[in-house]
Amino acid sequence: MMTEFYNINENHPNNFNLTQVPDMDVDTIWALQAQAQAKHKGLVAQVFDRVSLGFLEDRGFNLIYTTHFAKLNVRDYVGEPVVTVDELEPDLKQELLMLLRDHYERIHRTNPASKNINYQDWLFGNRHFDLKHSIVRLSHQHIVAVILIFENENDFKLGWTFGDDVSVLLDLWRDLLGILPIGKVLYAEFESNDLFAMSVYDTFMWHDIDTVAQTLLWQDTSNNLRNV
Repeated sequence: MMTEFYNINENHPNNFNLTQVPDMDVDTIWALQAQAQAKHKGLVAQVFDRVSLGFLEDRGFNLIYTTHFAKLNVRDYVGEPVVTVDELEPDLKQELLMLLRDHYERIHRTNPASKNINYQDWLFGNRHFDLKHSIVRLSHQHIVAVILIFENENDFKLGWTFGDDVSVLLDLWRDLLGILPIGKVLYAEFESNDLFAMSVYDTFMWHDIDTVAQTLLWQDTSNNLRNV
């Protein structure tokens, strides 16, 4: 079954996730493609080096997004007053969950998200979710911009950020820098298929902390399987 070379992500059930790509040879990838095709699945792989990238591209995989791993050092900054997630009324917290679902499904159209994801568990059911530093912008009693923050040991990590408009979202980020404790670090992963997140990455003084990751997809409609 070659299960040591892939796993199943229940949040993205249409495709198998490849592991140990640097250890694969041509026969292994062909066998995995045949197995995925038999189950009407695709294959998704995240790689960190150009050799693995070229190896997969030569075998029918297509790049779907790039992930940047970065951190932001929090310095003294005065922003406007903000509304924290902790302060939201129950109906607005429910609206937040629906907006998160819509955003997550939108940026993962190529590798579709499961309809069974429990976004309540992702946020309010996660003990590391930081309700006091996660903030939103309201307009006419509706949420128009969002920054969702999680505790990361002694620092912070970005979960998701999105909104109705890039300029409104960037203004909210400037306000976030006014409430995060000075001297702390905010870590984040920015995927190129998320235009809102990439606008944040491009605007502020992020420092890359790891090799860029490339995520590729092979689908069972590809015609690159060898003839046997």
